[in-house]
Amino acid sequence: MTDTPAQTTEAQRLWEEKLAQARSYMKTRHGRPRTLIEVAAQHPLAHGTHPNEEFTARLERAIELYTQLREHGEHVELYVPGSRHMFRGVADKISLSQAGGDYLIARGIAAPYVRGEDLNRRYKGEDGVYNSADECFVTASYFKDNDFGTLISVVAPGQLHRKMLHYIHFGVLALPHTAPTLDSFHNYVHEALVELPSVLFTDPDLQAPDSAKANRMRTERRPATGH
Repeated sequence: MTDTPAQTTEAQRLWEEKLAQARSYMKTRHGRPRTLIEVAAQHPLAHGTHPNEEFTARLERAIELYTQLREHGEHVELYVPGSRHMFRGVADKISLSQAGGDYLIARGIAAPYVRGEDLNRRYKGEDGVYNSADECFVTASYFKDNDFGTLISVVAPGQLHRKMLHYIHFGVLALPHTAPTLDSFHNYVHEALVELPSVLFTDPDLQAPDSAKANRMRTERRPATGH
């Protein structure tokens, strides 16, 4: 959290610089006929194996975008992030990436265009992907390392602003799309009063080994070995 107007002003200056840098970088990619779509995952899985209602809505929106872009001749890849999660002491049977990827493939998306656990391992290794910042870090890294021109992120309405801030911090700008559902995991009030100030003033990327928030979330969400 911020304490004084001066701190707020300085934070805004730094974030405006990051935004300008991200915009400038994306202009260097403009026009390349390759698009990366990140589908923000959502835990817990239904019955430990299938996307829940909110996750399914995002996957369906991503399929719509994928189909539209393919019809215009774009090369499109979809990345579904998320390691195997635990929620209130109950562990999913498979990772969020596998559940989302299996859903996309069952709906007709060719497997070579669906990325998930391969990118989780490549960019996060043993730490895994356990929060929105991890999702954005992996997505931004893969985008930068390849010849993509456009980055799209399909998110819950409540997490949109926070996800975009993470992307800005990682040097890219995503085009956000939402898939609203009546019941949502993300609380608008909590996002505004707790999560956004944390990103803006305290821990913008959750990637440092000593990040208290990242470590807490991994403790809460990562199943114990053999769990």
